[in-house]
Amino acid sequence: MLEIEDILKMHDDAFTRGQVTRQNASDDLVFYNVTQWDDQVLGESQLQYRGQFDILRKAGRHIISELKENPVQVDFEPIGDNYDAADLMDGLYRTTTRHNSSLEAFAVSQQETIVCGFSAWELANEYTGEGQLQEIKRIPLYEGNNTVFFDPNAKLVDKSDADYVSVLQRYSKEGYQKLSEELTGEESTPVSFKWPEESYVFPWISRDQRFYVGKFYHREKVTETIHIFVDPMGTPREVLEDNYDEEEESLIAGGFQYQEEIKRDRYIVTRYIVSGEGILDTSRIPGENLPVVPFYGERAVVEGEEHYEGVTRLAKDPQRLRNFQMSYLADIVSRSPRIKPIFFPEQISGYEYMYEENGADNNYPYLLMNSVDMNGKPLQGAVGTMPEQPIPNALAASIDLSRQAIEDVANPGLPQDIADPDASGKAVLALQNRMDMQSFVYHDNYKMALRRDAEIFASMASEVYDTTRKITLTMQDGTRKTETLMQQTLNPQTMQLQMDNDLTTARFEIYADLGMNYQTQKQQTREELKELINGLPPQDPTRDILLMEYLSMLPGYDMENVRNYAKKKLIAQGIKEPETEEEIAYAQQIMQNQSNQPDPMMIAAQAEMEKAAAEQSNAAVRLYDAETKRMKVNIDAQKAGVDAQSKQIDNVTKIAQALRPEPMYRSA
Repeated sequence: MLEIEDILKMHDDAFTRGQVTRQNASDDLVFYNVTQWDDQVLGESQLQYRGQFDILRKAGRHIISELKENPVQVDFEPIGDNYDAADLMDGLYRTTTRHNSSLEAFAVSQQETIVCGFSAWELANEYTGEGQLQEIKRIPLYEGNNTVFFDPNAKLVDKSDADYVSVLQRYSKEGYQKLSEELTGEESTPVSFKWPEESYVFPWISRDQRFYVGKFYHREKVTETIHIFVDPMGTPREVLEDNYDEEEESLIAGGFQYQEEIKRDRYIVTRYIVSGEGILDTSRIPGENLPVVPFYGERAVVEGEEHYEGVTRLAKDPQRLRNFQMSYLADIVSRSPRIKPIFFPEQISGYEYMYEENGADNNYPYLLMNSVDMNGKPLQGAVGTMPEQPIPNALAASIDLSRQAIEDVANPGLPQDIADPDASGKAVLALQNRMDMQSFVYHDNYKMALRRDAEIFASMASEVYDTTRKITLTMQDGTRKTETLMQQTLNPQTMQLQMDNDLTTARFEIYADLGMNYQTQKQQTREELKELINGLPPQDPTRDILLMEYLSMLPGYDMENVRNYAKKKLIAQGIKEPETEEEIAYAQQIMQNQSNQPDPMMIAAQAEMEKAAAEQSNAAVRLYDAETKRMKVNIDAQKAGVDAQSKQIDNVTKIAQALRPEPMYRSA
């Protein structure tokens, strides 16, 4: 643990290094955001009018818009094959970057870096109010060039090699006393820890009315003793030496067996909240990294000293010159006399009062003059007019030169006058993709800052998200879904319990790439899909797939039904993987419907069997018919023989009766 004397010494070492650069950055912030006149250069000017004709602000806004139009895409790649954990980390990271505090931290950082060349933001773990659950948030650090002091021995641009960083926070007297009472339980007299570097060219509020408290983050390497326990299913669990006595009994009661003890080197980060009185609070920070992310503009290390600047530094002189020129021109116009006629005294004798007032103060509807002199001779009109105040030729020429000088050092990219309102979407995208090298410096350094932000986030997440809980993941297209962390499931292959969605043991390689935002990517993809669709014949099945893909990307709330229809068609065809819960349920329904339908091979085999059975039945029928016909023939034959025999008997009987003599009867 550090003492207050150690913290003061390290802070002073960081403060004295780069002091001139920080003061110049303070002047840049005042020049860009507050006033361009209250400094030693133009402070003694004799101009009556002092205008501010700001061209620099336009350049700064242009770079900010390009940073937002071409955001940095952070990607977590797993070390190993834990791709599910990488997808979880991707979605969780995107969700946290959409919080209001994160958006403000990024916006403040971009603004200050573009103006003065340096800014920073902080990552912190805070309780959500739902039990004891925590989440990671970003905190904006205003005037990072004056309030953030990194270890002067750190040389990397992301300060990942720094061992400490000091952050100053300003409080009012009441705010300081409230903070001190919350941390120590006692009221105290406000005493500032240290003071930031500040500009001395603008009369700010008195220093006596504000007090500074320091948040000092210190990182040190330690060797930890880790005890390994194994549950009945063979799943290991690590327990730190500090927690061993508390968890040993509960683990053994739960069926865990002690396996081994290992040593491991790691960094621990401690936060000290300090004031001029001493250390107010000490706490350990999750993760192994200092939770402060620096973002540089143009940076260089010269003779061991770090120097940085934004667009303001080189544009200040031409901007001052332009302000002076335009103000001088306004002075010439405002202080020069108006055009007046020239008369002889006798021409306006008696009407002098009508010519005493100038310009708008002269309210006479018309002016009078004498038509004849004292001798009755007619008088002519005005003999002439006063000459106008001439504008110096050098002033007129230098006004355009000063504007060009500002644009040479501050113009970030594409000229605005080449935009064609009738250009196609593809042509507009091509123009937007043109980026000047000056703005690319800020894009590249912002990419390194966000990569460092992701490293700190992943390190903190392994300790913050260590319990079973539901989290919201944000996909690349902006859709959201819910997952459960630290969920035990049964592996059907090994028949052992396994921990799914575990971020505590996952390790990642982090990459950051510069690209377009998702909406711009969708627009470009739609343009490409339209070309492909128009180039395919209507009967091509690929055309229908591309058409559904195009419909699924249509923007607008009114097109939601069309998008959902197209996505379901793609899922049904196996082109698109389901992502949302509704799509997953739809895919499961399709699989269930397909499982209820018989297999085509079984249908064919059954048809063959039925065909064979039908043929066998037909053969039996034919055999039965043949046998029936044979029996009928025999019956007919027998019947014919009986009929013939009966007929023959009848004939014989008739013949016999004919040959027999008739008997003689007596009469009574």
